Amino acid sequence: MLLDKPIVQNKSTTYRSVTSKDSGLFETCARHTSRYTARSLQSIYLCDACTRALVVGAFNDRAPVFHGETFKGFCGLCNRKRNVTQRQWFVCGVCWNVVLAYQKSMAASAAVREWWANEVQPNFPNLTLEETEQVVLAAYSRKGKTKFVEAATLSMLDFVVSDSSTNPPTPLFHIEQKTGPGAIDEMTIFQLDVNDYNDIVGAVQHTNIPSYIVHVQAVQEYNFPTRQTIVKGLWWTDIATLQSHQKKIAQRRGEDKFAISYDAKAFSPIASFGSEIAKSGYKKLMARAKKLTLIE
Repeated sequence: MLLDKPIVQNKSTTYRSVTSKDSGLFETCARHTSRYTARSLQSIYLCDACTRALVVGAFNDRAPVFHGETFKGFCGLCNRKRNVTQRQWFVCGVCWNVVLAYQKSMAASAAVREWWANEVQPNFPNLTLEETEQVVLAAYSRKGKTKFVEAATLSMLDFVVSDSSTNPPTPLFHIEQKTGPGAIDEMTIFQLDVNDYNDIVGAVQHTNIPSYIVHVQAVQEYNFPTRQTIVKGLWWTDIATLQSHQKKIAQRRGEDKFAISYDAKAFSPIASFGSEIAKSGYKKLMARAKKLTLIE
């Protein structure tokens, strides 16, 4: 399910459908399209509208196995203060991390759009920001292609900026959004998964359009037992500058993924991005980005 607009709360109805024990789906991951054993009972506080959205978009039409107390708090998906209810599903740990990340991703992308509308658009009215890779509530299914193979043919990243004074509008550069709890000013090392790096480089090479990276500092604030994502700041760099600050590649602790460590000095405060546009830095960036290659 594509979340291209805020989830609308229908105050006239409540959602209390359940997946019963005799459904044959107990202790199986609700997000896996193929049967996958998951004995972890996961709990989240959601408004009725977001519960429906998760059921349809991410959980293969599986209703929660339990609905708890309803009270005023922050929804674990749309991040708004509403009447929320405790909901429980059987979901494996990996898929549950994806579900918990939806709230943070939605808040971060909203912050990028707000920054562009308030700080960039007024000074560069011909440049339009389009969110091309919006947050999608999706079930899990095994893919036929590897991430490495997919990266080589990517045509979209999170956002694309175009010159709307031409007909049709001319794409100028991508923006890839990365979200984490830390402020760049307080970091010495910034990490990026190898797969994410390959996605950026692959899209740049395939579209012949350079890419910038915006780090969004998003933290959790608590109104127990619920939590809200708050965006504290944004910083930017470009893919070529980031790669020039590479320190090492190593496997993440306790995970199968490999990550690239960079010197955090590659990033600049978001307030300086206007200067980068004013001097058309993206035109020179492509020549540097073309030299980058995928990492196997």
